[in-house]
Amino acid sequence: MTGRDGTTAGDGLTRKLGLLDCVLLSVGGMVGSAIFVFPGSTGRLAGPASTLAWVVAGLLMMVIALCYTELALAFPKAGGPAVFPAETFGRNRTVRLFASYLEGICYCVGMVFSITISALAIAQYLGIAYPRTQGYVVPIALVAIALSFLVNLVGVTNTSRTNLVLSAVLLTILLVFVAGAFTRLEPTNYDPFFTSGPAKFFAAVQLALTGYGAWTAIPSVVEEVKQPAKTVPRAILVSLLVTLVLYTGVVVALHGVVAPSAFVAANPVTTVPLGVAAAELGFPILQQYLLPLAAIVAIFTTMLVGTMSASRVVFALGRNGTLPSPFAAVHSRFQVPWVGLMAVSLVAAALTTFPNYFYELLVIASVVGTGLPYALNIVSFVGLRYYRTDVTPPFRAPGGYALAAVALVALSVSMVGLGSTEVVWSVGSLVLMCGYFVVRYLKRPDVFRGHDAATAWE
Repeated sequence: MTGRDGTTAGDGLTRKLGLLDCVLLSVGGMVGSAIFVFPGSTGRLAGPASTLAWVVAGLLMMVIALCYTELALAFPKAGGPAVFPAETFGRNRTVRLFASYLEGICYCVGMVFSITISALAIAQYLGIAYPRTQGYVVPIALVAIALSFLVNLVGVTNTSRTNLVLSAVLLTILLVFVAGAFTRLEPTNYDPFFTSGPAKFFAAVQLALTGYGAWTAIPSVVEEVKQPAKTVPRAILVSLLVTLVLYTGVVVALHGVVAPSAFVAANPVTTVPLGVAAAELGFPILQQYLLPLAAIVAIFTTMLVGTMSASRVVFALGRNGTLPSPFAAVHSRFQVPWVGLMAVSLVAAALTTFPNYFYELLVIASVVGTGLPYALNIVSFVGLRYYRTDVTPPFRAPGGYALAAVALVALSVSMVGLGSTEVVWSVGSLVLMCGYFVVRYLKRPDVFRGHDAATAWE
């Protein structure tokens, strides 16, 4: 294994990703199912104020990203989100590994559910362009997951190249949509601006926050990034800024052409909001062909990046023993964690057989799979500053503990707002995940006791 800026990482992984690769992976992962599906749900929760919710979510994500950037460069290992708690959560090895496991599994839950939601959304948007496919939602979703798995299997470089081409097509079509919508905005659609209370507004913020989550693919693949000390901070900041501007433009355009009364349960705007907006604009080509194409392309890029990053987190958990060691296997030819890729894809495929639980899956992905992992790693950031004085990362987030406090408070309020809509599903998911850890601990106590590299500073 070479130094942090070398070309060889370790365990079969190699450094192949440059700045443009990372930016496009991040943007391609974020601009996917989120912007084509979630604005309908945020509009249902907060009305026109959901436009502000997307901006607040983007700014909050930048604060969280500063914490992650410092952590990623302090511990530049594959599956970073699961690595950080194992290195920083105090002096007790069992506590650190439990935090690492919970972080990693919750992160994977978020990504796997996002892949599932994305695959189902591809089938829905395909049904707009080709109505004959409307009765084949689950088979189409399974094909999409299989394609995502195969593209990821042939290597990170090929995944990046595929993402580059698809992202170019996507951004072009979205810009056409925004430009067309801005010529026909109806100001009265924003009056009144706030149609619900603070609880639902922050629930919308938490849901929108999920749409910005794919930038964590960069810390997840940091072991495969060239010159990470320079590349990682720039790639995260640039990709978040680009996505924030694009999301804001799209959501403002959506509410400018679709009346607030349309954002109700069982209305198509809650599942295919941009398709409904295109119909309101009276652009048949945009509605019938271009937007469904853009949606399918965008959603597939989200699947690519989600599959890639989740597999690296599974790989990290296999490395530290909280999951069985086969999960840390790397394919000798393609140099990817193939067992993790297969596990993520199979679970996502199984979940697609429950399309009627779309909103419940969305809440779990947002609260358990996004909010909780962010909260754990904000605490990891505090642990890095407090416990790991032996580590000096090349990037230091401004604000220190105050930055972490702001991020944690805002994130907690948002999580409570959305989690309260599906308490049983959220709590039930956590109980199942913690139950597995207890079983693993009882079967392999040697893994969770003793000493490791992270206790050398004690």
